[in-house]
Amino acid sequence: MKGKFIKGIILCILVIPNTPIIGTEILKAIDGDHFRYANANAAFTSIEYIDTYVPWMSKWTMYGFIHDTKPEMTNMEIFRLYRINPLCFWRWRYYLTVSRHFAYRDWKKIKPNRVPFKPSNRWQDF
Repeated sequence: MKGKFIKGIILCILVIPNTPIIGTEILKAIDGDHFRYANANAAFTSIEYIDTYVPWMSKWTMYGFIHDTKPEMTNMEIFRLYRINPLCFWRWRYYLTVSRHFAYRDWKKIKPNRVPFKPSNRWQDF
């Protein structure tokens, strides 16, 4: 009986933070601007601000942004700039639906190749 109760509590702790509305609000409160993306030369950078009523980033929306800027073919791929941490269980749904579509690259490797930052460039958030 005690084992079932403990398993139920653990299951609730893992499931509730990954439900659509509650999980999104938890993700927004804890990791509001944690999810950053860029291409190889940082001509395109983006921060995923988590919001309940806005769809999450997808490879197709990112491709639409970067395709509009006409970069060189070597800079077409979008990378996530954050590591996947399995201990952050409230992010699991985001990891499974969004993060798995983007390869990881460290910002320290991208920054030296960065094109000059221009605040007027609508594709550079940071």
